This record gives sequence, C-alpha cells and structure tokens, in this order.
Amino acid sequence: MKSIKYIIMLVVAASLLFSYSSCSKHTGYYDFENKENQYAGSTLDYFRSKPGTYDSLLQVLDLLPEFKEGLSSDSLTIFAPTNASFRLAITNLNLVRKTQNRPDLNLKTLNRVELDTLLSKYIVQGLKRTADMEFVDGLDMTTSKYEKNMHAQRIKQDASGHVGGGLVTVYYTDKKDSKFELNWVRAATQAVNISTDKSVVHVLANGHEFGFGDFLTKMNK
Repeated sequence: MKSIKYIIMLVVAASLLFSYSSCSKHTGYYDFENKENQYAGSTLDYFRSKPGTYDSLLQVLDLLPEFKEGLSSDSLTIFAPTNASFRLAITNLNLVRKTQNRPDLNLKTLNRVELDTLLSKYIVQGLKRTADMEFVDGLDMTTSKYEKNMHAQRIKQDASGHVGGGLVTVYYTDKKDSKFELNWVRAATQAVNISTDKSVVHVLANGHEFGFGDFLTKMNK
C-alpha cells in the first residue's frame, strides 16, 4: 500500500512539474501593458537610479550632449542598451585590434562622429509603447536624429492551453536601409514601457551588441 501511495505521489509531482514547465519560458518578459512602470523623474535620472546597468550609456550621453538634451526636453522613445551591450562591443573590437598590434580603445577614445551615428539608432521620435507595436507587420519608426528607419514588433507567445497567453517579446530592428528582412539586424528587449516625465524607455537584452553589427567596422579604422 505504501509503495502505491509513493508511486501516486511521484506521478502527481511529475504532472505539476510538467504543467509548470509548459507555461514557463526562459526568454521574453511578462506583458507590462496593464501595469506600466512609472518613474517620477527624468529619463537621465532613471538611468542614474540603476547603477551597474546604464553607466556606459550615461557616459556616452555625456560625450554626446545633443542626445542628452533631447532626452531632457523632447518626447522620445529610447531602446536603452545596458552596460553588457557596450562591454560586448568594446571587447570584440579590442580582440580584433590586438591581432593587429593596435592599442585598445574605450568609450572615451572612440571616434565621436561614428559614436554619434551609432547611438542615434536607439532613440526614436514620439512615445512608442508596446500597444503601438501590435500590428501584424510591426511598427516602422524614425530616429530623432538623421531620421533613420527603424522597426519594432511585439510578439506574444502561446503558453500551454492559452493562445496568446504566454510571454511577450519585442524585437527592435535596424532595417539597414533595406526592404529585405534578410538584411535586417534585430535586438530583443528585456523590459518595456517604462515611462519617465518625457520619454518611454524599453530596455534591450544584455546579449545585444551595441551598434547593430556596425560597431567594429566603424570604430576600427
């Protein structure tokens, strides 16, 4: 009798584990649409309130004050790269430079004109939340500087037993001035819909390399 009860307990435990894993994902994030984050302050203050996350972005904004001023005064949306995104780009750049017997570079010694071009890809005109990205083909957006075409698409996965009841992923894409998706470079987000006094912030995943694939070619000249 005890062995039968033990077997039943194992079956129940296995069923619960399977049910949990079926409804869980390891990527994406929960839909913040009905509980949008609000930060009572400026976008720059929000970044400063997260030490260890946006230090590199803040340093770049200090080097490029035009963007800093825009985030303080204009209605903009920023797809914010984290420290990890900058670290990945710098590390890969310096690995190549080492094979060429060239000195390492850091954020302060990068070409400012090229840095300006790359950062411009992350800041778009207007306030764009995930609700604006629900179209089948996503949403085309224009950067606040240089008016470059970018794209964002909100994709909701299915959880077991729920169509569209799973996690949400937003992909932010550099279209590379091409109509062909094969040429596009996209980055996933890890948090969305963070509203500050002037802007909307979406946070890019740590695995994104700053520059959408252009960092090495633009900085290693």
